Amino acid sequence: MALSKTFASQRADFTLAAVVLTKAKWMITVFAACLLAANPSQALGQAAASTGRYRITEKSDDSLRISILTGTEAIFQADGTLALTDPRLVTVTAAGKTNLVFTASECLYDQDKKTIRSPGELSLSTGDGQMQLRGVGFFGNLAGPTLSVSSNVEARLDKNFSRLPIGQARKKNDTPSTEPELLRITSRLFELEPGRAVFRGSVSVVDADGTLNSDSIVIGLREDDWEVQTIRAAGSVVMQADQIKTTSEQADYDLFAGLIVLKGNPSWTMGERSGRANSLMIQRETQSVNAEGDVYMKLPADSDGEGGFLDFNALRGATANGGDGRPLEIRSNVFLFQSATQGKTGFARYIGAVRLARGESRLQCSFLNVHLAKGTGGVVESINAAVGVRLAQGEDQLMAQTATYDLVQKKIRFRGEPKWKLGTQSGQARSVELSPVDGVFQASGGVKMQLPRPRGDGRFLLPVDSGKAAKKEPGGEPLLVVCDSFEYRQAVNTKGLDSAIFTGNVVMSGEEGLRVQAQRVVTEIDSGEAGLVSLDATGGLDVSTTGENTMRYAGERLVYSTSDETVRLTGEPTVEIRTWMDGEPVVALGQAAIYNLGTGWLRLTGDPVLKTAEGELRGSEVVFSPQTKRLRATGRWKMTLNPKTISKMRGRTKKQ
Repeated sequence: MALSKTFASQRADFTLAAVVLTKAKWMITVFAACLLAANPSQALGQAAASTGRYRITEKSDDSLRISILTGTEAIFQADGTLALTDPRLVTVTAAGKTNLVFTASECLYDQDKKTIRSPGELSLSTGDGQMQLRGVGFFGNLAGPTLSVSSNVEARLDKNFSRLPIGQARKKNDTPSTEPELLRITSRLFELEPGRAVFRGSVSVVDADGTLNSDSIVIGLREDDWEVQTIRAAGSVVMQADQIKTTSEQADYDLFAGLIVLKGNPSWTMGERSGRANSLMIQRETQSVNAEGDVYMKLPADSDGEGGFLDFNALRGATANGGDGRPLEIRSNVFLFQSATQGKTGFARYIGAVRLARGESRLQCSFLNVHLAKGTGGVVESINAAVGVRLAQGEDQLMAQTATYDLVQKKIRFRGEPKWKLGTQSGQARSVELSPVDGVFQASGGVKMQLPRPRGDGRFLLPVDSGKAAKKEPGGEPLLVVCDSFEYRQAVNTKGLDSAIFTGNVVMSGEEGLRVQAQRVVTEIDSGEAGLVSLDATGGLDVSTTGENTMRYAGERLVYSTSDETVRLTGEPTVEIRTWMDGEPVVALGQAAIYNLGTGWLRLTGDPVLKTAEGELRGSEVVFSPQTKRLRATGRWKMTLNPKTISKMRGRTKKQ
């Protein structure tokens, strides 16, 4: 190991040429130093001997750098050490580049162990000035070189040299600032060795943009010039920047890649928003976030965006914000976030086993993507859910392969054979669209539905056999509907009526006795009682029933209303009703047929004709009771009997 020592140097500065002496001078100098160290009192008398200006060089153990120690004065001590005044330590790479400068008011140098120590103050800086440090009490080894500071550690790092994990990252198009952006670090202890610097004990990092606190911080240094490369904070890590606070057990920052990785149950809060995951990665340059493993997030109840899906049941009078003020909870395997900029849209993506919950509302899917509009500071534009979408509130459910929530139009669209169960109705279609704001539900393409049997007088739609009526509760069998499209519109106010519209090749059928064909069916529903209030079917109307008293209605329009307890069938030019009586067909013709639900009588008006096996009955109005088989005609009526009927009547007369 090369060793040289110079006394009474003309200057404190140095060069490699100035500190390397000839072999002869080196041997004389070392020999003199050994004599003085062995018995300084014999060489210099009883008083401590002073060497004057002092300089020594030491090569590190890894031979990658040289340490140069100088002092304005060196005084030999009784224990064999040298007391250096104004000590200065400089480490230089093999290429001649300075990577550390150390100064103090005084220190003791052990020539045998190659160590320095002092209870006094010190200061040091990296060769490029990026990091500067002060402290009290130190111990070092030139062969490392290593240095430990025992108290009152204060360090400053210039952020202009690199990106550090506090504050906002400088954008690529920002003009570099000539003013230093200082980051201050305080701790109880400090350790420096080749390749790393360590702060320990109540570490605090502060700059203009935020703070960081942890048990320790390890700074990775480049081998050749000790430029800061990585930073690791460990133990009770707390980062605070603006309104965002993160906690974890470890935080790693790679300055070259611009990545911050938080591990050890990282969590974060931002106002009323919070979250946690197994690991969290932040990309400073692109302002992106990646959370993985058991991701959990909590958003306030009134937050737009993801929670908009859960408002679907506003259709049925639920609270528009759902959950009665309860927060929105989101879980997934992975969470990705990219902030929006002036020229680029952003996103928030939840991947794998995605689950949203607020109150009784639930959303499940495999992928949820939130689009953030560019130039708006992150305003949510639309949301897409994909693969196994299942939306539920209480017992109500909507299922599809994909779902899109357009926050601009305030609509939710479901694709991929969506299915639903809302209250007492269920169905499926090729697409479904919800408008929670105005309470509209629309289904289109191959719509198939099941509706509850109408209550009260509306049971006329599902007449049952008289023998079965006593055995079955009314309203037990569902009404099956097939059509091209369906729309359910919620009442404007709670006292109004909901409406349901079926359009395009509408077919309504019941398992017991009903089949309605029309081009359009409009119904009004009392949502409170789930009762049918009115029905209006138009376009190629063909209605048929089965059972003991089968009937078939043909016309252009059928109107049912509970207000007058009637069903009105009209047609152009006529309506036709067919039924059976005593095994014989009965045909009723007229411009209108009116069925009274209270009396059970069917009235034909507009040149009515009632054709039975016995003959025909005409009049201004023909009234017929399918249940009692009675009929009557009013006004100028006319009955025509066929020959068989006349023969039967004559035969009965003869018998009598």
